[in-house]
Formats: sequence, C-alpha cells, structure tokens
Amino acid sequence: MPNPQLQAVPAASSAKRKNAPRDDEDDGASDSGSDVSMINVDFDFYNLNADVDQIAIKRFLRQTLSHDDNLIDVHPLADLILSEAARLGAGTSIKTDGEESDPWGLLAVVDIRHAQENAALKPLIEYFVSTAPPEALRAVLDKNHASRPALLFSLRMLNLPLPLIPPLYKMIGSELADADFSHYILWGRGYKLQGTEDATGLELDQAAKGNKKKKGGNATGPGLAAGSFTYHPEEEMIDARAKVVHTYPLKTAPSRDDEAFGVEQFGRLVLADAAGLAKAVEDMEEAAR
Repeated sequence: MPNPQLQAVPAASSAKRKNAPRDDEDDGASDSGSDVSMINVDFDFYNLNADVDQIAIKRFLRQTLSHDDNLIDVHPLADLILSEAARLGAGTSIKTDGEESDPWGLLAVVDIRHAQENAALKPLIEYFVSTAPPEALRAVLDKNHASRPALLFSLRMLNLPLPLIPPLYKMIGSELADADFSHYILWGRGYKLQGTEDATGLELDQAAKGNKKKKGGNATGPGLAAGSFTYHPEEEMIDARAKVVHTYPLKTAPSRDDEAFGVEQFGRLVLADAAGLAKAVEDMEEAAR
C-alpha cells in the first residue's frame, strides 16, 4: 500500500530546480537608514549527486556528530547515503549556484532494514543503541523488529530559512510513496544554555522563534534564554508529533567548567511514525507562512 505520509507534490525530476521563497527587497535598500543590507538569493532543489555532494555530506555529518566525530567513519556513511538516494530515488539538496555547486543543506534517507548490516551503517546504529534510548526506539532499531524504519538525515547550514524545509519533506514523501516505511528516525543535535552566555548569534535564532519558554528553562528577556534547544526550528514541530524524543550527552565532549568555550551540545534521536511525520510537515508549512 502506498505510504500516505507526505504525498503533496509529484515525484521530482532529475533536475528538480524548484525555486524556494526569496527575499524581494532591493539589494542594500533601506528606507530607515539602517546599515543592514538585504541580499536576494535564489534557492534551487536538486537530486543528490554522488559526483558533487559527497564532501559536503561528510562535512555535515561531522557537524552533527560534533565532539563524537572521531567515533564514526563518515566516509563510507556518506557513500551509503548517496547510494541509497540512487537506489530509492529519494533525497534533495538545496543549492544557490547550480547543480555543480556545494549544497547549503539536504534531506536524505537510508532504509535501515536494507542496510542494517552494512559496514557503513552498523557502527552508527550501534552508536545510537549505546546512548541508552527508550525501549520503543531501541525496539525499532533492532533488526528483528517487525517495523520498517528509515533513518532521515536532515543536514544543513544553520541559517537556512524555515520556508525552505517543508518542500524538502514533501518531495521526499512523494519519492518514498511506494516504500511504505512505518517509522522515521531523525538524527540531530541540540544545545543547552544557562541564560548567562555572551551573545553568540544564537540569540537571533531564539528571537526568530519568539523567545518561547522552554521546558526546563525560563526566558530571560531580550537576551539568551536558559534551557535546551534544537538547532533546526522544524525539529520542534517533529518533536511535538513524535513517539520518542531521546537526547543524550556526547561521549567524548570535554568536561565543562566556568572557562568552557562555546555552548554545551547534545545528541538527539527522534522517532515518529508515518502519520506523525505527516502532521509535523503540515505544522512546518503553517509556521512558514
């Protein structure tokens, strides 16, 4: 039976080139006399390209692993992501300078059951299990479980605008319409703040989210809010529809004290069923309007 979750656009062609929303302000224009310049950027969507995208994928994977990047060999993992994109006919990159340019971000999928014993994926699955996930997530990661899960790689630069993200999920949903995955596991990272950090650029992201109060932390006015946060705003919407949201400390992160540099990061694994992810994509679209 076709997978019902994200079917909203036709299957993408070999060169998707679907233009994402853009800022229509004149370059450098400012009626208020501000010194902030606006730059127009056209974002195009493309299929993943093994000849072009491998280096960027490895860089994004290391970024997601953060301090734990020495625990997983990203070279074969990047190759697996690209081979699965070709096998499944699914996955999209976002670029601004043609198909031969480096992607600003991408959404890719790996069929866990198909690749579970693959030497590229097996260490990552073992790494996930070693973080002591809740039983529901551990069960889906078990190769003997009856579910058919897919691992989603949402890899991108942090400052991509939210309106770019729902089309990524809708396209991959259309491309996977016949795959009939029962569950999706989204892997990512987050960060913690005490509310006393110096300005780092993260306060701009919090302002974009309305500086909402987070569970386990309180807003601290116009500055940085204390609490735990996702790096990608759409992950909050997936969390709200998920079956499991599992966070874990990075295994090789240095100990932190008053002299520690940068924010404290942690890993994230989110388990959603097909219907829940579909609802999350609807939420993304609503938030992006």
